Amino acid sequence: MRAVSIGDLVTDFYYKNGKLIGVNGGMTSHNVIANITKMKLDTVVYGVCGDDRAGNIAIKSLSDIGVNTENIQVVKNLNTRCFHVSYFENEGKLEFKSKKRCPICNEKRWYESSKIDSNKILKSIKQDDILVFDNLKEENQKIIDKSQNRKMLDLGQYFELDNYSDKEIINKLSEKFDIINLNERVEKYLKNRFNLNTLEDIYKIIHPNLIIVTRGKKGSDFICHDFKVTMDLEEPAEEIDPTGAGDAFFSMFISEYIKNNFIINHKFIEDTFKKATKLTKKVVKSFGARGHINSLYKIKKVADSCTCQNFEVAVRKQIKRCNLNINNLETRILNALNSKAFSKLKEINFKNMKNSLFVGTGGSFAGAKFASKVINNLYGTNTLAILPRDVYYRNNSTIDSTFLFTYSGTTNDLYIGTSNIDNQKKYIITKGEVQKVVTKMGIPKSNVITYRTSTNKGKERGFLAFEGALSPASLFLKVYFDGNKEEEVEDFIKDCISYWKKYFKNYFKENKKELKIFLTKGSTFNIFTGDFTESASTDLESKIIESGIFNCIIHEKKNFSHGRFINYEHLSTKKNIYFKSKNTSLYESKLLEYLKDDQNIIIESKYYGLLCEYDLLIASQYLMYYIANFLDIDISKPTYEENDMKLFFYKGKL
Repeated sequence: MRAVSIGDLVTDFYYKNGKLIGVNGGMTSHNVIANITKMKLDTVVYGVCGDDRAGNIAIKSLSDIGVNTENIQVVKNLNTRCFHVSYFENEGKLEFKSKKRCPICNEKRWYESSKIDSNKILKSIKQDDILVFDNLKEENQKIIDKSQNRKMLDLGQYFELDNYSDKEIINKLSEKFDIINLNERVEKYLKNRFNLNTLEDIYKIIHPNLIIVTRGKKGSDFICHDFKVTMDLEEPAEEIDPTGAGDAFFSMFISEYIKNNFIINHKFIEDTFKKATKLTKKVVKSFGARGHINSLYKIKKVADSCTCQNFEVAVRKQIKRCNLNINNLETRILNALNSKAFSKLKEINFKNMKNSLFVGTGGSFAGAKFASKVINNLYGTNTLAILPRDVYYRNNSTIDSTFLFTYSGTTNDLYIGTSNIDNQKKYIITKGEVQKVVTKMGIPKSNVITYRTSTNKGKERGFLAFEGALSPASLFLKVYFDGNKEEEVEDFIKDCISYWKKYFKNYFKENKKELKIFLTKGSTFNIFTGDFTESASTDLESKIIESGIFNCIIHEKKNFSHGRFINYEHLSTKKNIYFKSKNTSLYESKLLEYLKDDQNIIIESKYYGLLCEYDLLIASQYLMYYIANFLDIDISKPTYEENDMKLFFYKGKL
């Protein structure tokens, strides 16, 4: 099933105080489809545009967001329709005017009669396609009358209706559409035209499944076959640009109507209205009818012609957040080491602790695992690296200390998960501000161990944590070195970073052919861990999953031999990432022999023990960084829908 918009394509030019600020695709039916695309439904456009730059933008604006544009006809020597929207500041608020003529050169690039081929479209549309229209002109009407598909109409203008008799208007509308969306202007016109008193009277003569009348900040009315619903809009959003709000509103009703198996009742209207108004509040905060979906395309003038006639797309330099984070990583780690955090760690009486929990989530969990190994190694403390939800369901009566690893310092899961543990027994290792941490978590100020300094305030942005994984681990590495002073910790860290940066740079250059096969989107990797490689494998698994590109399964090396190899034989793509220390046991030699003919990335440290554990955690960061470079993507900014973030921002009980 596809949602299909039909009609000539339009390119919208946007101006602010007389200056062109950008362009984007336009036209109501195509705006509706653009919004539906973001609701994870298949969408197609059947339309026409010219072979000019404006036509290219109109197509690009749809294809860039995932709309199928294969059925758009590009006509030679045709000027694509262009619309011009101008904004002016008036007493602190923006007012706008929409015209078909360019406000700079006064040229009009618009044709009235549609260029679409209705006969061709009728042959191409599928039986279960949902068709979306925004006018009743001749070519559209042919498709409306001759197709048996479900049809939706957004009727925002009434001028064209003046050309038809009362009977013709009724024939065009009556029992042709599932949902008709009107504004107050069109509602008033129909009442006057047919001498009607109420919206119910309009419904009786055109009889769709549902009529929606949008009333701006006042809300909306809904008329169905046997009931009317009035929904008031509570707390209207501050508007930057209201254009496109009605298109987005209608798109939500079409999408939810499809998902609800074309059933309309009170609950459907009430639930969908809430979703639709939430979307429109987002729409009006951006410039352009589709500004909330894809930003305006910046363009620059070509030669001496007006920008509306000839332009080039100004390609923005894409700054990869992943690159920024990894390039600043060494500086941030060293700043963390030289913060007050280390001296506060040294004040903790680890020697007298018998049972300690090290708690973290996501990228911070790797740091928690490394820290737990350090304290166990140095003091013989019974340490356990654990997730917050597992803490919540434990009997923690014998726990004498709990260390919480959180980049922000206010991770809700840590707060809830450890709520049954005395705050005096809890320490937080974070880059967060002390006061914010104390206010949120309720633990003593003296127990907040922050590596935030006046020169180390900048935070990583994005899903993938580099500093968030390494800085806490580095602080505990310094604790380890303080008791094992064979070499300086800063020199060791610099050497690890330098080594893995150079190693993976060469590796990805020398193995392009193999990596192109290995790093195919949707691949599942087997990550082998054990023998001081657990922190690295935990970190890499988190980063791979959060990138949204690959999947992975972690195998403890010895546990692999207890039946997991059967799954590997039958279901695995046999793509492996294998962490190993300098020393190789007899069992590991046999395991590597078993895997040797498969696709392997083997990452071997120069060290053994805790130095290996930390060294490979550095390796994990650079492996992920070079994967991003190889694929030319920013893996710290994964693609996701706004609704998907409800899980991420969940604040309730665990």
